[in-house]
Amino acid sequence: MKNLIRLMFLVLLVAAMGCEGPRDARSRRGASSDAFTDSNDYSNTGSGSGDTVTVVDDTGSGTGSNIPAEIRSCQWSTDGNTGFQSTSSHLGSYTLCQSSTTETDVYLQIRTPVNDSQICVIPTFNNGATSIYIGEPRCLTAVDNKKIYKIGLLKNRPGYSNFAITGAMVMKDKAFFYPAPFYQYVLSPDAYIFCSNFLDQYGDGSYCQAFKTVGEYQYHQF
Repeated sequence: MKNLIRLMFLVLLVAAMGCEGPRDARSRRGASSDAFTDSNDYSNTGSGSGDTVTVVDDTGSGTGSNIPAEIRSCQWSTDGNTGFQSTSSHLGSYTLCQSSTTETDVYLQIRTPVNDSQICVIPTFNNGATSIYIGEPRCLTAVDNKKIYKIGLLKNRPGYSNFAITGAMVMKDKAFFYPAPFYQYVLSPDAYIFCSNFLDQYGDGSYCQAFKTVGEYQYHQF
Protein backbone atom coordinates (compact mmCIF):
# COMPACT_ATOMS: atom_id res chain seq x y z
CA MET A 1 0.00 0.00 0.00
CA LYS A 2 2.81 2.40 0.89
CA ASN A 3 4.54 1.67 -2.42
CA LEU A 4 1.33 2.58 -4.26
CA ILE A 5 1.07 5.82 -2.28
CA ARG A 6 4.68 6.67 -3.13
CA LEU A 7 4.00 6.03 -6.82
CA MET A 8 0.87 8.18 -6.75
CA PHE A 9 2.77 10.96 -4.99
CA LEU A 10 5.55 10.93 -7.58
CA VAL A 11 3.03 11.14 -10.42
CA LEU A 12 1.20 14.01 -8.73
CA LEU A 13 4.46 15.77 -7.88
CA VAL A 14 5.62 15.69 -11.49
CA ALA A 15 2.26 17.08 -12.58
CA ALA A 16 2.23 19.80 -9.91
CA MET A 17 5.82 20.87 -10.55
CA GLY A 18 5.69 20.57 -14.32
CA CYS A 19 5.33 24.30 -14.93
CA GLU A 20 8.27 25.25 -12.69
CA GLY A 21 11.90 25.53 -13.64
CA PRO A 22 14.32 22.73 -12.74
CA ARG A 23 16.17 23.05 -9.45
CA ASP A 24 19.37 24.28 -11.09
CA ALA A 25 17.43 26.93 -13.01
CA ARG A 26 16.11 28.46 -9.82
CA SER A 27 19.49 28.25 -8.10
CA ARG A 28 21.53 31.40 -7.72
CA ARG A 29 24.70 29.72 -8.96
CA GLY A 30 23.20 26.85 -10.91
CA ALA A 31 23.51 25.80 -14.51
CA SER A 32 21.37 28.68 -15.73
CA SER A 33 23.58 31.74 -15.87
CA ASP A 34 20.66 34.16 -15.96
CA ALA A 35 18.73 32.68 -13.04
CA PHE A 36 19.83 35.45 -10.67
CA THR A 37 21.27 38.11 -12.91
CA ASP A 38 20.02 40.83 -10.57
CA SER A 39 21.43 39.28 -7.39
CA ASN A 40 24.45 40.59 -5.55
CA ASP A 41 26.18 39.84 -2.25
CA TYR A 42 26.64 42.76 0.12
CA SER A 43 29.53 42.31 2.57
CA ASN A 44 28.06 44.10 5.56
CA THR A 45 30.00 46.51 7.76
CA GLY A 46 27.08 48.35 9.34
CA SER A 47 23.46 49.37 9.16
CA GLY A 48 23.48 53.17 8.95
CA SER A 49 23.33 55.37 5.88
CA GLY A 50 27.05 56.10 6.03
CA ASP A 51 28.23 52.52 6.41
CA THR A 52 29.92 50.91 3.42
CA VAL A 53 29.64 47.45 1.92
CA THR A 54 31.42 45.53 -0.80
CA VAL A 55 29.07 44.62 -3.63
CA VAL A 56 30.13 41.29 -5.15
CA ASP A 57 28.62 39.92 -8.35
CA ASP A 58 28.59 36.31 -9.53
CA THR A 59 32.05 36.66 -11.10
CA GLY A 60 33.59 37.46 -7.71
CA SER A 61 34.37 41.09 -8.52
CA GLY A 62 32.85 44.16 -6.91
CA THR A 63 33.26 47.67 -5.56
CA GLY A 64 32.49 49.39 -2.28
CA SER A 65 29.15 51.11 -1.77
CA ASN A 66 26.74 52.16 0.95
CA ILE A 67 24.07 49.79 2.22
CA PRO A 68 21.18 50.43 -0.18
CA ALA A 69 18.68 52.97 1.13
CA GLU A 70 15.86 50.53 0.34
CA ILE A 71 16.92 48.25 3.23
CA ARG A 72 18.32 50.70 5.79
CA SER A 73 15.17 50.42 7.90
CA CYS A 74 16.05 46.79 8.67
CA GLN A 75 18.50 45.66 11.31
CA TRP A 76 21.75 44.11 10.06
CA SER A 77 24.61 42.46 11.91
CA THR A 78 27.92 44.32 11.75
CA ASP A 79 30.01 41.40 13.02
CA GLY A 80 28.08 38.39 11.69
CA ASN A 81 27.17 37.27 15.20
CA THR A 82 24.98 39.88 16.88
CA GLY A 83 22.32 42.38 15.90
CA PHE A 84 20.12 40.20 13.72
CA GLN A 85 16.46 41.10 13.46
CA SER A 86 14.85 37.65 13.83
CA THR A 87 15.52 34.15 15.09
CA SER A 88 14.02 30.73 14.43
CA SER A 89 14.70 27.08 15.20
CA HIS A 90 15.13 26.32 11.49
CA LEU A 91 17.49 29.14 10.47
CA GLY A 92 18.87 30.46 13.73
CA SER A 93 19.45 34.23 13.85
CA TYR A 94 18.75 36.01 10.58
CA THR A 95 17.48 39.19 8.92
CA LEU A 96 15.13 39.00 5.95
CA CYS A 97 14.17 42.37 4.53
CA GLN A 98 11.95 43.39 1.64
CA SER A 99 13.10 46.33 -0.49
CA SER A 100 11.14 49.50 0.14
CA THR A 101 11.28 50.35 -3.55
CA THR A 102 11.06 47.02 -5.42
CA GLU A 103 8.51 44.52 -4.11
CA THR A 104 10.21 41.47 -5.56
CA ASP A 105 13.67 42.23 -4.14
CA VAL A 106 14.48 40.79 -0.72
CA TYR A 107 17.75 40.69 1.20
CA LEU A 108 18.96 37.94 3.54
CA GLN A 109 21.71 37.79 6.15
CA ILE A 110 22.10 34.67 8.27
CA ARG A 111 24.28 34.13 11.34
CA THR A 112 24.95 30.41 10.88
CA PRO A 113 26.28 29.67 7.38
CA VAL A 114 24.58 26.77 5.61
CA ASN A 115 27.25 24.67 3.92
CA ASP A 116 25.35 21.49 3.09
CA SER A 117 22.44 22.92 1.11
CA GLN A 118 20.99 26.01 -0.43
CA ILE A 119 18.39 28.25 1.21
CA CYS A 120 15.16 28.76 -0.71
CA VAL A 121 12.82 31.74 -0.43
CA ILE A 122 9.24 31.44 -1.69
CA PRO A 123 7.10 34.62 -1.97
CA THR A 124 3.70 34.48 -0.26
CA PHE A 125 0.55 36.53 0.17
CA ASN A 126 -1.34 36.58 3.47
CA ASN A 127 -5.08 37.14 3.26
CA GLY A 128 -5.52 37.45 7.02
CA ALA A 129 -6.34 33.79 7.55
CA THR A 130 -3.65 31.90 5.68
CA SER A 131 -0.60 32.43 3.48
CA ILE A 132 -0.56 31.48 -0.21
CA TYR A 133 2.57 31.01 -2.27
CA ILE A 134 2.58 33.18 -5.39
CA GLY A 135 5.88 32.28 -7.05
CA GLU A 136 8.47 29.54 -7.43
CA PRO A 137 11.33 29.02 -4.96
CA ARG A 138 14.47 31.10 -5.48
CA CYS A 139 17.47 29.41 -3.92
CA LEU A 140 20.98 30.55 -3.07
CA THR A 141 24.10 29.51 -1.20
CA ALA A 142 24.59 31.51 2.03
CA VAL A 143 28.01 30.64 3.44
CA ASP A 144 29.20 34.01 4.76
CA ASN A 145 27.51 35.53 7.82
CA LYS A 146 28.98 38.96 7.06
CA LYS A 147 27.29 39.18 3.68
CA ILE A 148 23.80 40.36 2.80
CA TYR A 149 22.43 38.36 -0.10
CA LYS A 150 20.03 39.98 -2.55
CA ILE A 151 17.34 37.71 -3.99
CA GLY A 152 15.06 38.55 -6.90
CA LEU A 153 11.72 36.83 -6.30
CA LEU A 154 9.24 35.87 -9.00
CA LYS A 155 5.45 36.16 -8.96
CA ASN A 156 4.83 33.46 -11.55
CA ARG A 157 2.27 31.10 -10.04
CA PRO A 158 -0.60 30.97 -12.57
CA GLY A 159 -3.53 33.03 -11.34
CA TYR A 160 -1.59 34.76 -8.56
CA SER A 161 0.70 37.21 -10.38
CA ASN A 162 -1.36 40.21 -9.27
CA PHE A 163 -1.09 39.37 -5.57
CA ALA A 164 1.21 41.44 -3.37
CA ILE A 165 4.23 39.85 -1.70
CA THR A 166 3.51 40.21 2.02
CA GLY A 167 5.75 37.47 3.34
CA ALA A 168 7.97 34.52 2.46
CA MET A 169 8.48 30.88 3.28
CA VAL A 170 12.18 30.24 3.90
CA MET A 171 13.64 26.75 4.09
CA LYS A 172 16.76 24.74 3.46
CA ASP A 173 16.78 22.82 0.21
CA LYS A 174 17.15 19.49 1.99
CA ALA A 175 15.19 16.24 2.06
CA PHE A 176 13.33 15.27 5.22
CA PHE A 177 11.07 12.32 5.94
CA TYR A 178 7.45 13.43 5.80
CA PRO A 179 4.79 11.20 7.40
CA ALA A 180 1.46 10.18 5.89
CA PRO A 181 0.32 10.83 3.28
CA PHE A 182 3.86 11.46 1.94
CA TYR A 183 5.50 8.38 3.49
CA GLN A 184 8.92 9.32 2.12
CA TYR A 185 11.84 11.74 2.02
CA VAL A 186 11.07 14.89 0.03
CA LEU A 187 13.00 18.11 -0.52
CA SER A 188 11.31 20.74 1.65
CA PRO A 189 10.54 23.27 -1.13
CA ASP A 190 8.99 20.51 -3.24
CA ALA A 191 6.93 19.28 -0.28
CA TYR A 192 5.60 22.78 0.37
CA ILE A 193 4.75 23.53 -3.28
CA PHE A 194 3.12 20.12 -3.70
CA CYS A 195 1.00 20.38 -0.55
CA SER A 196 -0.13 23.88 -1.52
CA ASN A 197 -1.15 22.81 -5.02
CA PHE A 198 -2.87 19.68 -3.72
CA LEU A 199 -4.84 21.75 -1.21
CA ASP A 200 -5.80 24.24 -3.91
CA GLN A 201 -6.89 21.58 -6.41
CA TYR A 202 -8.57 19.03 -4.14
CA GLY A 203 -9.34 20.88 -0.90
CA ASP A 204 -7.28 18.27 0.98
CA GLY A 205 -4.93 19.71 3.58
CA SER A 206 -3.38 16.43 4.73
CA TYR A 207 -0.11 16.97 2.85
CA CYS A 208 0.24 20.47 4.28
CA GLN A 209 -0.43 19.14 7.77
CA ALA A 210 2.39 16.62 7.30
CA PHE A 211 4.64 19.43 6.06
CA LYS A 212 3.84 21.54 9.13
CA THR A 213 4.39 18.58 11.46
CA VAL A 214 8.00 18.17 10.32
CA GLY A 215 8.52 21.91 10.82
CA GLU A 216 11.62 22.38 8.66
CA TYR A 217 10.74 25.88 7.46
CA GLN A 218 10.33 29.46 8.62
CA TYR A 219 7.43 31.70 7.65
CA HIS A 220 8.43 35.37 7.66
CA GLN A 221 5.92 38.20 7.32
CA PHE A 222 7.17 41.52 5.98
